[in-house]
Amino acid sequence: MASANILLVDDEEDFRFIFTRQVTRILQDLQLEFFEAGDGEEALELLRTGVKPSIIILDYTMPRMSGTELLKTIDREHGDLVNVPRLVLSGYIGEDAIREVKSLRCDYMEKSMNTKIFYQRFCRYLTDKLGLPPAEPER
Repeated sequence: MASANILLVDDEEDFRFIFTRQVTRILQDLQLEFFEAGDGEEALELLRTGVKPSIIILDYTMPRMSGTELLKTIDREHGDLVNVPRLVLSGYIGEDAIREVKSLRCDYMEKSMNTKIFYQRFCRYLTDKLGLPPAEPER
């Protein structure tokens, strides 16, 4: 069974709860382990304790440390993660912010109000990025 460690960094606890449940449900044939952090400081602490993510999913706007500050700190402190895929999930952010995210070798996906399409799109992105088998389409 294919597996992945997902570092999910978002200050909205409800979003993290729903996100992990939905992704696990859609990709039920994969062994996914989620490591959750409510902000950048918590994420860095997880990395310092040895968490090795297969992918890093983070919000753009968070208290204490923005998503881009977190990415820059990861680059400085965790060179072993330079090739780990990174994705910012956020509500609408401007073009300048999207360019900044992409300059940090990070993809961007807007959180959509249509949750079914959002989760299908995210799961397709995840399996493509990590080379995992795709999810069976929902009926």
